[in-house]
Amino acid sequence: MSTSKKDTRSHEHTLTIDAPPDAVWHAITDAGELTRWFPLEARVRPGKGGSILYSWGPDMEGDSAIEVWEPGRHLRTGWMEPAPGAVGMDEKASGGSAALFREQAEARRQIAVDWHLEGKGGKTVLRLVHSGFSKAREWDSEYDATRRGWEFELYSLRHYLENHRGKDRQAFWLRQPTQATAAEVWSALTGRGRMLKEGSLDGLGTGDRYAVTLSSGDRLEGMVQIHTPPTDFAGTVDGMGNGLFRLGYEDFFQPPEANLWLSTWGVPAAEVEALRDRWGKLLKRLLG
Repeated sequence: MSTSKKDTRSHEHTLTIDAPPDAVWHAITDAGELTRWFPLEARVRPGKGGSILYSWGPDMEGDSAIEVWEPGRHLRTGWMEPAPGAVGMDEKASGGSAALFREQAEARRQIAVDWHLEGKGGKTVLRLVHSGFSKAREWDSEYDATRRGWEFELYSLRHYLENHRGKDRQAFWLRQPTQATAAEVWSALTGRGRMLKEGSLDGLGTGDRYAVTLSSGDRLEGMVQIHTPPTDFAGTVDGMGNGLFRLGYEDFFQPPEANLWLSTWGVPAAEVEALRDRWGKLLKRLLG
């Protein structure tokens, strides 16, 4: 399946980070730094011809070949190609269809991520372009999932560098497969008497304060960063080391999934693991 540039699409994200370009470069190219804000695990073979492996678990990991390596200025990679024999996110996303995965392989090699860094007054203007997605309908979910995903992940990068630079992160990602619609999942995750015991997210926008108590008894409050029903909510969490919380619905995978994500810096691992256990049971009770 051959795809020309005119048959592809891209999405672009620009943000200013209060950190110099060398710190931002280190954060996007060093394995230890990457796990402090982005994947749960990473491996890096630096330099042009090398690769960056991002991993959120065995069914969502892959190598991104490095095509351009200009320290402090420009990084260009491919995007998440599973190792031979591995169950990658593409096969999972296509319902485990190895045939479709092979059919898409040529088009997938055109997908690229460009990181452009520009220093301004001690800060960095970062422009990320994720390009090469086919315009065919079967790519719509992946295009939308990566677009929405980068909005959160790039905020996570800025939050890490401006608030927690050099600190290790404790994080988890809970995923509950579901046959429910996006609206039904959103109701379960944000509805009073469902996931929320007290408080509401209704009507809140970026920069607003939120405060809710989950049915697990955990209190979350902070500043809203993303609120786009019925797919995404993200905000800071004051009482968890100025962490980040995200919930939402994703139809990229088949079956679709409800998601809960927490990143913390400076919170003991045992506390984070206890949260993971409580929230995992709650998510399964609501949508399992």
